[in-house]
Amino acid sequence: ESVGFDAETFQATVAPPVRFVGFWVAVLLPFAYVPLLFTGLEGSTMTAFLALIAAHIVSLVLGNQYKQ
Repeated sequence: ESVGFDAETFQATVAPPVRFVGFWVAVLLPFAYVPLLFTGLEGSTMTAFLALIAAHIVSLVLGNQYKQ
């Protein structure tokens, strides 16, 4: 017996909140760069900075279609 949760239902249910979160994370994440840049990009700070860049790229891709 099928649960009735197909790809269209999944996309209609899950995609809007993921796009919403992706958009707003992409908007707000650059504010986290400022303290890292002021402290210098050495050692673990560089790792955190690169992780933020990667998270920003992912959020840009996920939030790309928000409100279109």
